[in-house]
Amino acid sequence: METACFEISGFDAVYDEYFDMVYRICFVYFHGHTADAEDAAQTVFMRYLEADNAPAVGEHTKAWLIVTAQNVCKTMLRRHHRKDKELDSAAEKGAGFEYREVMDAVMRLPENERMAVYLNLYEGYTAAETAKLMGCRENTVYSYIHRARKKLKKELGG
Repeated sequence: METACFEISGFDAVYDEYFDMVYRICFVYFHGHTADAEDAAQTVFMRYLEADNAPAVGEHTKAWLIVTAQNVCKTMLRRHHRKDKELDSAAEKGAGFEYREVMDAVMRLPENERMAVYLNLYEGYTAAETAKLMGCRENTVYSYIHRARKKLKKELGG
């Protein structure tokens, strides 16, 4: 019985420390759709809770959660039944909400550029670490960031 309590409190520590980061990654993947981002983030932590090989608290946990979040989001986006439906009530509710111009521009970037920018500039990963997390080469990460900055500069008039 004590083992179960230890596992849950260990999970609580991981959840408390990393939920915001996982949610932000999912938010970026879903272009600001909060409900989808919340669903994906919860799925990531369910996988962590159910995984036999999930790492304990530490840097490996962070990397495991980032890769799992990316995979969960990609899977959710690939679903054939997923369709964006506009609801009148949702449209009215969001009518007064204003997006920040930069965040809106970042959300319109292609997936790889968006993730490279987020992991490198926001989470503070080096290009080499970002490459490992994204499953590509370090120079590819530099290319993604360069293209993203160029697009953002053009779009935002900088």
